[in-house]
Parts: sequence; C-alpha cells; structure tokens
Amino acid sequence: MEIATITKKEIENTKREKLKREKPQVYEKIIKLADKERRGEPTCRIDIGYNYACNLSCQHCMANKFQKKARSLTVADMRNIAEQADALGWCQFNISGGEPLILKNFDEVLAALMPEKFHIGISTNGYFLTLEKARHLKEIGLDKVMISLDSIDPDLHNANRASKEGYEKAISAIWNAKAAGLDTIIQHVVSHQNAQSENTVELARFAQENGFSLDLVIAKAIGQWEGKHEVLIDRDDAAFLHKLNQQYPAARRDVFPSYGMKGGCGALNKCFHITQYGDVLICVFMHISIGNVFEDSLETIVARGNKIKYVRNFSPLCLSGEDRNFIDKYMTRFYGKPLPVDYREIFDADDFVED
Repeated sequence: MEIATITKKEIENTKREKLKREKPQVYEKIIKLADKERRGEPTCRIDIGYNYACNLSCQHCMANKFQKKARSLTVADMRNIAEQADALGWCQFNISGGEPLILKNFDEVLAALMPEKFHIGISTNGYFLTLEKARHLKEIGLDKVMISLDSIDPDLHNANRASKEGYEKAISAIWNAKAAGLDTIIQHVVSHQNAQSENTVELARFAQENGFSLDLVIAKAIGQWEGKHEVLIDRDDAAFLHKLNQQYPAARRDVFPSYGMKGGCGALNKCFHITQYGDVLICVFMHISIGNVFEDSLETIVARGNKIKYVRNFSPLCLSGEDRNFIDKYMTRFYGKPLPVDYREIFDADDFVED
C-alpha cells in the first residue's frame, strides 16, 4: 500500500471549516460534542428510515425485514423529531431507507429537519443523483451524500445490486455530489470474504486520491444475511482495516476515533435509528426497539436504552458486527421474528444497570 500524503487531522479540519462557513449554527453545536461525550452525555446522530421503498434489490438489504404497521412517519413527525433533537443539543441527521431520492416529498422532509440547525446527510444508491439534483439538494440544505459502492469492479457491483446500470449510476453520483459541493462518502460493505482484498485497497486509494471519504461498513448477519455468521469480520480483518486507515485516512470505520472523540461502538449514544413506523432502534443494525416516537419523547427513549449495560458501557468492538459474544447471545434472539423486537424480549434482568 502507498502512504497517504494527507492526514486524518487535515481531512477533519477541512470539513469543520467548511461547516463553519456554511452552517454556523450547526458548527456551534458540533464543536461541543466532544465535551458532551466526556461528561457522559449522548451525542446522538439520528438515522431515519423515512420510507423503505427502493428501486433496487440488493443482496445484503435489511430494510425489507421490518413488519409493516398502520402508522408511518410524516413530515410533521420529522419536524417534531428535529425540535426535540435541537433541544437536546444534537446536531446530525441521516435520511436512509429504502432509497430516499425516490420520495416525491423529499424536499419537504429535508426542510422539516431544519437544515439551518442540523448537519444532514442521506444514504443512497446514487441511481437518481444527477448533477442538477445534487446542486438542488445542496441549495436546500443537504450537507452530505453517502453513496453505496460494493466494488471497484462494475460487474461485481451490478451483480450485488441486481442492476445492469448500478455501477455507472453510483460512480456518476459520486462525481456529481462532489461537483455540487456536497461532502461525498463512498459506503462500502466489508465482509470476511472481501475485507483484505485488493478491491478494498483500490477503493481506499480511489477515495484518497479524489477527495472522497470511504466508509467501511462491516457486514452484519441480519436482513438477507440473517444467521450467516461467516460474513462477519475476524480480528485479522479488523487489524487489516486499521492499517488501511493509517495508510489511507480517507478510509475509516465508525469505531475509529475522530474529531477529538473516542472510538468504539456508538450504539444509541452516538447513533440510533428511527424506522418508518416510529420505532427507535439501539443501532441501525440492531433490530431491537427501545420505544416509539409516537408514544414517548426522544429523551425518555434514550434514557431507557441507557439502562442496558451493553449500551451504557464502552465497547471497543462493534457490538452488532464484531463482538461475537454479543452477536451469539443477543442478535440471534431476533432471528426469524417479526421486526423490530422489543428490548425486553432480548435482554435478561441482569443486563440492566441501576442509576
């Protein structure tokens, strides 16, 4: 591997300065996150699956496993969530799915999240992200686009996405997002089978050389991969990815330290997921519900989740994709069940802590 010329600190400083220029209210909140973390306060980024509709059928998809319910999130609900998050000092949203760019009311959804007060991203397959669309999204307050890319090899990406145009669309979207001034993140699912492959190295090099970030999302045995623990990375894979980050700082995992904040598993206190049906999940990848926004406040729900010792206590490993003890004992308890599963069905009495 080649040694990178730009450091992690330089990448972080460039992004922070950009945020300070474009969204000063968000910047003032985001620079306080490290202090909030040191005080033991949640610094939650909220990932919202506003709608699980999608134009593709990807092999590792998990969104289609959720049980449909009568009530779904509305634009008004999104505003309510944003107002609560702002009052708690939180400052980051991500809109996922499904594929958010097929939503006819996406502009309304984004506006409801108060872009002037939040750093907002989307997770997309890139299929509909034309240059015109990217510029429009930037104009109405979107900050970041995370575009899925399964391989630097077009055939491998297209096979996984069940789309003959998937690779071309994703690559075009990556360049379109950058041209529009959006923070551009390539999201790549890393399994035991591809973690140490030349493909992963090439993606890291591509991101580093072209001013992108590469988000290394380790595989989880959920969704279409439910129970397939052979996809989980091992210690050697984790060590390889750490070394990859040292040589290509643009390639990183969410458990790596960043922006003065400690690394480790971010379940709940750094990031949680709200489903299309209002259920709050400890993590995007843990289909365990700790409440519903139609019934309780975010503050109440997060406090409830923090009574689970695995959430409250620091873990250097990703609980849902790397900690084999947690996976074997708890993740397997929601296999084969209608999702999400209530947290009281997953955790035992001695898994909770007293205040």
